[in-house]
Amino acid sequence: MVKYIFAIIFSLVSVVLFSQNEQENVVINGSVFDAETHMKLQYITVTVQDIESKKIVSDLTDKDGKFELRIPKGKYYFITSSLSFESHIIKVLKVDQDLEIGIIELRQKVEELNEIEVIAKNSLVDYKFNKKIYNASKDIANAGGNAITVLENTPSVIIDEEGTITVRGNSAQVLVNGKPYGGRQNSADILSLIPANSINKVEIISRSAKYDAEGGGGIINIVLKQGHHQGLNGSIEGHVGFPDNDGASGFLNYKTEKINLFSTLSFNHKVRIKNTDIEQIFLDDNEVPYGRFDQTRNDNMQSNSFLANVGGDFYLSKKTTLTASLLYSSANKDYYSDLYLNDYSPVSLLNRSSFRDVFDKTDESFLEAYVNLQTIFNDQGQQLNVRINYDNNESINHTFITDTETFPGSDVADQNSVFDQFLNNYYFQIDYEHPFKNGSLLEIGHKTNFRIYQNDYFVSGLNPQTQTLSALPEFSNIIDYDENIYALYANYSKEYEKFRFAVGLRAEITNTEISEVNSNESIHNDYSDIFPNATIGYTFENLSSLALTYWSYIDRPTIKQLNPLSSFTDERFIFIGNPYLQPFRSNFFMLEYNKEFEKLSINTTLYYLHSKEKIFYVVEKMGIQTNEGFDIFRRTPINNGTFSYTGLEVELTYSPIKKLRFYGFINPYYAIISDTKDNIYDNEDLIWFARFQGLYRITDSFRLQMSYIYQSPQRTAITELDTYQYATLGLSKDIMKGKATLSFNVNDLFNSKKGVYNTLEANTITNYSFRYDTQYLLTFSYRFNNAKTRNVNNRARDTDKNVFEVEYEIK
Repeated sequence: MVKYIFAIIFSLVSVVLFSQNEQENVVINGSVFDAETHMKLQYITVTVQDIESKKIVSDLTDKDGKFELRIPKGKYYFITSSLSFESHIIKVLKVDQDLEIGIIELRQKVEELNEIEVIAKNSLVDYKFNKKIYNASKDIANAGGNAITVLENTPSVIIDEEGTITVRGNSAQVLVNGKPYGGRQNSADILSLIPANSINKVEIISRSAKYDAEGGGGIINIVLKQGHHQGLNGSIEGHVGFPDNDGASGFLNYKTEKINLFSTLSFNHKVRIKNTDIEQIFLDDNEVPYGRFDQTRNDNMQSNSFLANVGGDFYLSKKTTLTASLLYSSANKDYYSDLYLNDYSPVSLLNRSSFRDVFDKTDESFLEAYVNLQTIFNDQGQQLNVRINYDNNESINHTFITDTETFPGSDVADQNSVFDQFLNNYYFQIDYEHPFKNGSLLEIGHKTNFRIYQNDYFVSGLNPQTQTLSALPEFSNIIDYDENIYALYANYSKEYEKFRFAVGLRAEITNTEISEVNSNESIHNDYSDIFPNATIGYTFENLSSLALTYWSYIDRPTIKQLNPLSSFTDERFIFIGNPYLQPFRSNFFMLEYNKEFEKLSINTTLYYLHSKEKIFYVVEKMGIQTNEGFDIFRRTPINNGTFSYTGLEVELTYSPIKKLRFYGFINPYYAIISDTKDNIYDNEDLIWFARFQGLYRITDSFRLQMSYIYQSPQRTAITELDTYQYATLGLSKDIMKGKATLSFNVNDLFNSKKGVYNTLEANTITNYSFRYDTQYLLTFSYRFNNAKTRNVNNRARDTDKNVFEVEYEIK
């Protein structure tokens, strides 16, 4: 029924879009090229400012170097600007009809500009037909952080306590420079190794057939900085923090007419302190309390990380470019936890108190090799890209647990575990693009992905008779998992003057095998599916835009969910994976509207998500008890239930004066869970998420920024989460004639970042609360071969050989 409703909406929107009457607007378009290499330049800012009203309209050149501006007739100040090239300026551009500017050639700067800023625009977030762009390098809240810091500040993106990255209520596929990073894991641990100062922007892309079918919230593409300056240039950064957050990173770029070499190097030492209180009350079958368990936990989480990346673009000819890069990162993490445990036993009718010391040590490494060959066949942008990618991820974990009973006796129990994981990914991808003169584009391609995973888990416990550590075979195993995915896709898009659409289809064949080495058993799962997508959009005469998008996607079970190994966080709850889990399909609909005013921009997104047989966790009583008389429960994932989300995103950017900018993001969504096992987990809930930010330029070089993040209470059938909120503060000062910046950030300014939730599951009431210490961070960054920022309002007194004094008039 829902699909039919959205089909009707899609048809009605199409009729509205086609029925719009044209007003007296003109279209200015053209292309931007490098004057020396004659290559098309992407992401060049093209801006016109009405000489009378001072209203500004801007566009970024696309991958073909093209731009298009729709504006009312009149006289305009026209500027083409970039960080790396001299500006092209027309002081007076008088236009009475559509104008083809032609090719604009930009030359490398003699005096490099670090930033060209149009104060009236100054957008933190830009909107395109199929993507939202968060300009991470402009946000001082990211100073001294990493990729996770950047994603936490990215609109529409939410990262939970376990490091799961979601967009619009669902998992997202994370790419770095358009390619997978860390296999399919995309975990916070791996992404946290990328320093924030190496990130230029984050793109949230509507899914198309070109991308993998997995991850329904869309595509998150982290775009790293890559210099385009001639010669040697780059930046270095150092930071210190409390609790410990110390590190340094550097970015270097060297470019000539034949090569463009780039590299990043970073090291970071970080400590996070987490304080947790847990209270559990155990109920019998008549819901009468018969025992309790209290835990006070202090976690000291220390990590050291290192990352090195080196690569280059090699211009084999004017139309052929070979790109190659090699990335290596490593991290060692030491977690120290002190726990005070106190529980009341229904057997002995006595309180038992004990201390537990946990030392968890993990060594991780990640290696990636990447090669891409691009061939451009003609000036229209017809091109072929062939990509080969390999990455390897290894993790060695050792955990040592010592329990010391202080009352009523003085027993000591030890337990050790070793958990080794090895993951190899092999990718081969070929993409072909064919633009047509009528404004349409055909994209076709193929991708093969081989994924090979193995883990080795071994647990030993103290034998009270021999006082030695003995293996616990029920908690030890070796798992092999192989996954092969073969994909074909085709996309077709068409642009008219104000109307555009895109349709695509992706087909995937998947073969998986999971085997337990000790048992010589293996489980195969082979399946295939197709995933359509469609987008229709229209730009109105008032420069607002409307777009309706649909896509279908798949979510595959993770290794942890498939692994039949029994593992436990305490002796009462045992987690057991399910090797028979199946992937599940979802459908996503999105209606987006964007409007730009002189000082205000508004972006709204209405979305709907529907999933069946989603992977869901259930808890069951195992029918056995601990030595103290507590029931033991098993938690396992199953395919079960129907999930739907209906949400609305509203983004506002308002600049009342050129020194002040406000940004707001509000996301309410209504979640429905139904048809779960015995209807036990069925639930409905309205949830709110909001982020507000204010930036004030005290002077041209001194900035103050404050942010507030709010998460409303959440409720499921078994869990209630309290309000989660905190504030951040950032100060930034340009020094050394604009070549360096000193920043100071406070995360959780009022020490309110506290998580509280309560659960009623498996005859157990659990009250859980945790808090992290407030973090303070001081960052120094220095840029070389760059000059200080200049404001467009001061350009009248500048001498620029590309400023044309003549007046253009088209009639």
